[in-house]
Amino acid sequence: DRPFGIGDWVVIGKDIEGTVEEVGLRSTRVRTFYDSLITVPNGQLTNIQIDNFGRRKFRRYNTKIGVQYDTPPEKLEAFCEGIRQIILNHKWTRKDYFHVYFNGFNDSSLDILIYLFWEVPSWSAELQEKHRLLMDILRLGNEMNIEFAFPTHTVHMHNEQQSSMP
Repeated sequence: DRPFGIGDWVVIGKDIEGTVEEVGLRSTRVRTFYDSLITVPNGQLTNIQIDNFGRRKFRRYNTKIGVQYDTPPEKLEAFCEGIRQIILNHKWTRKDYFHVYFNGFNDSSLDILIYLFWEVPSWSAELQEKHRLLMDILRLGNEMNIEFAFPTHTVHMHNEQQSSMP
């Protein structure tokens, strides 16, 4: 079936993950991301699940961006629309299937879901394009005066002496 080729990023079973370096008659060699080399007998490969990330057409990206609770609804909606336009204008994103929506009330933020797919040839290219996208979103947020959230806590102080007075 040839489920992988040299250079493909594969996950074999539950324990082996890395890049295929060599496919021989009796065994296959996989270089792990820890730089070790694993030799797998080809006979074992017929009875085990192989997930070939190297043959993906699209690479999924799923994240949430938190903005401060005092962001007006109209501004939040405009920010989501701006992110959608960034995705549509980005060269390497899938245009027919992505989502950008206000998605929840978090402890310290209003969360925006960003769910999209890259159409890039490698993990390195995916990282570069993710960087570009996030920088564009950060610039948009700065232009719109969107305040990004960070974990906060409100502490209410109670003065017992004042409360005991009539």
